[in-house]
Amino acid sequence: MRLALIHNPRSRRNRRDGKAFVRQASAWLGDGFLQPQSHEEMEAMIRRLAARKTPLIAINGGDGTVSDVLTRICHAYPADALPRIAIFPSGNTNLIAKDVGFQRRGLAALKQLMEETERLGFIIRAPLQVSWPDESQPSRLGMFHGSTGYARAIAIAHSPHVLRYAPHDLAVGVTLLATFGSLARRRQRETWLNGDPARLETAEGVIADGRSFLFIATALHHLNRGIWPFWRKQSDAQDGLHFLNVKDHPTHLVRATWSLLRGRAENWLRQSPDYASGCVQDMWLHSPSDFVLDGEVLSPGEGGVIKLSRGPRFTFLHD
Repeated sequence: MRLALIHNPRSRRNRRDGKAFVRQASAWLGDGFLQPQSHEEMEAMIRRLAARKTPLIAINGGDGTVSDVLTRICHAYPADALPRIAIFPSGNTNLIAKDVGFQRRGLAALKQLMEETERLGFIIRAPLQVSWPDESQPSRLGMFHGSTGYARAIAIAHSPHVLRYAPHDLAVGVTLLATFGSLARRRQRETWLNGDPARLETAEGVIADGRSFLFIATALHHLNRGIWPFWRKQSDAQDGLHFLNVKDHPTHLVRATWSLLRGRAENWLRQSPDYASGCVQDMWLHSPSDFVLDGEVLSPGEGGVIKLSRGPRFTFLHD
């Protein structure tokens, strides 16, 4: 089997397609068309693909589906024989596809992938890997991580009312606005501003130790609509995990929000002790706060420590 496609029938855009895509894709791919109904079934399917040494896997779903599939591929395939990946933007949020995947979707994307495989462009990228030092959970791969205030804001930004009216390619911007917009409600203001306990450290030392209003990190190189709330120091690596930490009770928050949503880290922002950003190869986050990985809320476990690092390098095909 040269190509397998993992299809999430529950993703927003796939639901709109109805059964037409499923019928045609099944006819084209035969037993290479996979439609898992549970995480356990997906894991079993990917292990069979690994046993067959399937060299190309397409993912038809959103960011959460991509994260799930990459994680299970990493656990099933040898590290030196990972399949090439093609991502079709068919979910509620499609940050990953916008950066390393197809812009087309549906049958048009699948047809192009089948007919032009060796002529397509490609990007080599290492996803963000989340691991638990106490080994309470297996490691996970994803592209966008958020904790402290970001995790709370996900519940607001992903509410049915917001999802119905907000542009879905503004997922990060909408969530950041939900975080900062919470300050307009007097009852919640102090709770949000007070943040959550958080200690951030790398092999070089401690980045922040105290309380965090917002922490985000990503292995993506681009977000949508020019949003890029990160910056690097000259000494930082060119490629790695970009992060932003905002301390509790940050000064000039409205001004900072406006700058970051426009992708402009002005000098005052870079020099402020309330805002820290950079690009690292790995870091440890000590916090009892739940965190979000590509839309899924996860727990740091009883130890309250997770490690963020660069995962294995994948080759992503794009149109």
